[in-house]
Amino acid sequence: MANLYVTAVPTADLNRNTEWFMYPGVWTTYILILFFFWLLVLSIFGCSPGMAWTIVNLSHFAITYHFFHWKKGTPFAEDQGIYNRLTWWEQIDKGKQLTRNRKFLTVVPVVLYLIASHTTDYQHPMLIFNTLAVMVLVVAKFPNMHKVRIFGINADN
Repeated sequence: MANLYVTAVPTADLNRNTEWFMYPGVWTTYILILFFFWLLVLSIFGCSPGMAWTIVNLSHFAITYHFFHWKKGTPFAEDQGIYNRLTWWEQIDKGKQLTRNRKFLTVVPVVLYLIASHTTDYQHPMLIFNTLAVMVLVVAKFPNMHKVRIFGINADN
């Protein structure tokens, strides 16, 4: 029987700032880092599991918002400045929207929110912090927000 499938080789991502996210096992490593960070918070602070998940959620929010949606450019000089006006989120997957990587990175904050909210029994102060964090992160990841700077914040002048 004839071979009905074509083997396509994806083009190499020339952006060294984002190519690491294409490697196998990155998603698993990402989840494991979050889980082990939860264990670390739980053991160091001696707090309840719900409070530890809230700390993980808020830490994840602060770190990913800064590095994915605020910081622009790449640390490598070989790109000759073509990514200087783009955040990491805008650079990933060559700027294509709704890819598997982008969907994964959108689902992670939502799942963290659900875990943190459920384990804190939807208590008032923690629920507000968790809800604000997930709303800001998810809205920042919308395809309509690609290269958008709200009120000119973090815009190039």
